[in-house]
Amino acid sequence: MEKSFERRSGAYHLGSFIPDPLPPTNPPLKLNNEILTLFGEASVELGRLDQTARLLSNPELFINAYVRKEALLTSEIEGIHTTLVDVLTTAINEVKPSKETQLVLNYIKSLNVALDLMKIKDLPISSRIILAAHEALIKGEGDSFFPGQYRKQSVRVGELIPPPASEIPRLMNDLENYINQDSDVGLPVLIKIGLTHVQFETIHPFLDGNGRIGRLLIVLMLINNNLLQEPIFYPSYYFKKNSTEYYLRLDNVRVHGDFEGWISFFLKAIRDSCIEACNRAEIIKAQSLALKEWVVNDARFTKMHDTALTVLNSLFQTPIFDIKQVCNTTGKSYNTSQSIINHFLDLGWVIEHNEKRRNKLYRFSAYLDLLE
Repeated sequence: MEKSFERRSGAYHLGSFIPDPLPPTNPPLKLNNEILTLFGEASVELGRLDQTARLLSNPELFINAYVRKEALLTSEIEGIHTTLVDVLTTAINEVKPSKETQLVLNYIKSLNVALDLMKIKDLPISSRIILAAHEALIKGEGDSFFPGQYRKQSVRVGELIPPPASEIPRLMNDLENYINQDSDVGLPVLIKIGLTHVQFETIHPFLDGNGRIGRLLIVLMLINNNLLQEPIFYPSYYFKKNSTEYYLRLDNVRVHGDFEGWISFFLKAIRDSCIEACNRAEIIKAQSLALKEWVVNDARFTKMHDTALTVLNSLFQTPIFDIKQVCNTTGKSYNTSQSIINHFLDLGWVIEHNEKRRNKLYRFSAYLDLLE
């Protein structure tokens, strides 16, 4: 039985909902005053964030932190819970991470795989990239989830029964063509990205990982269209904070053809996420400058300013660490490295992460507290 729509966004066939190709028609997407205002605001904040990233003296510091933050948040939306400290500790511990932590690490790998294909191999966003990202994301979950493959069976997501498996190659090919259409034709790129996200989630092409890959696509498309140079952005914070509305807006596209409501919500997410990322970058930058100035002026570091500054810089990259790592960074002796960390402990910048006598780990709490 066919459903009725205020605007048709697709059709039901044997109980499955098959979305129409993008962009919406009959009628076309209406760029009302609210959407135009939000589009302007989101574009300004995207530009400000991109400019902030370009001016950073150490962009890797922020990229690494923001990628980890997005990995945690996008996973939390799917009920995968771990902590930033657990993710960071895995890099230095030889202990096998928990399943939840491994899934977050998989997201980071997934993003890097996709970016490498885009930047190094100069590939457009395509099924090849999407499938490679999915394979990295689902690695270790088992062959039953078909990592790197579109699903081979029907699924149900709440009230939605997504398209049958036989339709997925065609629908994803249509979506790929839409993503790579000339950006000068039709709708602004930022709005196209919002439409792409809802279309991907409606197609639901995988057995698992659809939400995380769908949100990953937002970041990839921003970078691919030169709206951002690097993934210094975590939209999942807004989606998580407003999760009820997030799913309602996505669902209203299918039920009512309400693309306008979804796009307004999406543009708010982009705008507010950029503001949050910019503000956090400024706070971290200010903290970094303040700590460096303290090292230069503190008598405890008089004979080792340069070494202490080298250590401080390294802690922003690896805020969970051991003394051996500090020795490798500085090329200095164990005693010198331990002396610097002891001063950082006295200042309250660093705390002990565990109480072991051997293989003791430390935490750069002054920085981690800002990220968490």
